[in-house]
Amino acid sequence: DEALISRSAARRVLARIEKFDEVMLDFNGVKTIGQGFADEIFRVFANANPRTRLIGINMNAQVTMMVSRASSRRDEDQPTLF
Repeated sequence: DEALISRSAARRVLARIEKFDEVMLDFNGVKTIGQGFADEIFRVFANANPRTRLIGINMNAQVTMMVSRASSRRDEDQPTLF
Protein backbone atom coordinates (compact mmCIF):
# COMPACT_ATOMS: atom_id res chain seq x y z
CA ASP A 1 0.00 0.00 0.00
CA GLU A 2 3.02 2.27 0.25
CA ALA A 3 3.56 4.75 -2.57
CA LEU A 4 6.68 3.89 -4.55
CA ILE A 5 7.74 7.46 -5.12
CA SER A 6 10.68 8.37 -2.93
CA ARG A 7 14.29 7.31 -2.58
CA SER A 8 13.60 6.31 1.02
CA ALA A 9 10.85 3.93 -0.16
CA ALA A 10 13.35 2.44 -2.63
CA ARG A 11 15.91 1.94 0.14
CA ARG A 12 13.31 0.03 2.17
CA VAL A 13 12.65 -2.21 -0.84
CA LEU A 14 16.40 -2.71 -1.30
CA ALA A 15 17.13 -3.68 2.31
CA ARG A 16 19.61 -6.57 2.28
CA ILE A 17 19.17 -7.52 -1.38
CA GLU A 18 22.83 -6.87 -2.15
CA LYS A 19 23.44 -10.34 -0.72
CA PHE A 20 21.77 -11.93 -3.76
CA ASP A 21 23.12 -12.43 -7.27
CA GLU A 22 19.71 -11.97 -8.91
CA VAL A 23 16.63 -10.10 -7.68
CA MET A 24 13.19 -10.08 -9.29
CA LEU A 25 11.14 -6.98 -8.58
CA ASP A 26 7.47 -7.73 -9.25
CA PHE A 27 5.51 -4.60 -10.17
CA ASN A 28 2.18 -6.41 -10.47
CA GLY A 29 -0.55 -3.98 -9.45
CA VAL A 30 1.83 -1.01 -9.33
CA LYS A 31 0.42 1.78 -11.49
CA THR A 32 3.21 4.30 -11.10
CA ILE A 33 6.61 4.81 -9.52
CA GLY A 34 8.47 8.02 -8.88
CA GLN A 35 11.63 9.16 -10.61
CA GLY A 36 13.55 9.12 -7.32
CA PHE A 37 12.37 5.58 -6.55
CA ALA A 38 13.41 4.29 -9.99
CA ASP A 39 16.71 6.16 -9.92
CA GLU A 40 17.66 4.86 -6.47
CA ILE A 41 17.11 1.24 -7.51
CA PHE A 42 18.03 1.09 -11.18
CA ARG A 43 20.93 3.55 -11.20
CA VAL A 44 22.31 4.21 -7.72
CA PHE A 45 21.93 0.68 -6.36
CA ALA A 46 22.83 -0.92 -9.70
CA ASN A 47 26.06 1.11 -9.92
CA ALA A 48 26.99 0.31 -6.32
CA ASN A 49 26.18 -3.40 -6.70
CA PRO A 50 27.13 -4.44 -10.25
CA ARG A 51 27.10 -8.14 -9.33
CA THR A 52 23.42 -8.03 -8.36
CA ARG A 53 21.20 -8.49 -11.42
CA LEU A 54 17.90 -6.60 -11.11
CA ILE A 55 14.96 -7.98 -13.07
CA GLY A 56 11.70 -6.04 -13.22
CA ILE A 57 8.62 -8.07 -14.06
CA ASN A 58 4.93 -7.24 -14.61
CA MET A 59 5.71 -3.60 -15.41
CA ASN A 60 3.09 -1.45 -17.13
CA ALA A 61 4.10 1.21 -19.67
CA GLN A 62 4.56 3.98 -17.08
CA VAL A 63 6.73 1.86 -14.80
CA THR A 64 8.74 0.59 -17.76
CA MET A 65 9.39 4.18 -18.88
CA MET A 66 10.65 5.24 -15.44
CA VAL A 67 12.88 2.15 -15.13
CA SER A 68 14.26 2.72 -18.64
CA ARG A 69 15.09 6.34 -17.85
CA ALA A 70 16.93 5.41 -14.68
CA SER A 71 18.70 2.46 -16.30
CA SER A 72 19.89 4.54 -19.25
CA ARG A 73 21.69 6.84 -16.81
CA ARG A 74 23.20 3.89 -14.98
CA ASP A 75 26.91 4.46 -15.63
CA GLU A 76 26.65 8.19 -16.26
CA ASP A 77 28.23 9.04 -12.89
CA GLN A 78 31.12 6.64 -13.34
CA PRO A 79 34.38 8.07 -14.70
CA THR A 80 35.34 7.04 -18.20
CA LEU A 81 38.54 5.00 -18.27
CA PHE A 82 40.86 5.08 -21.26
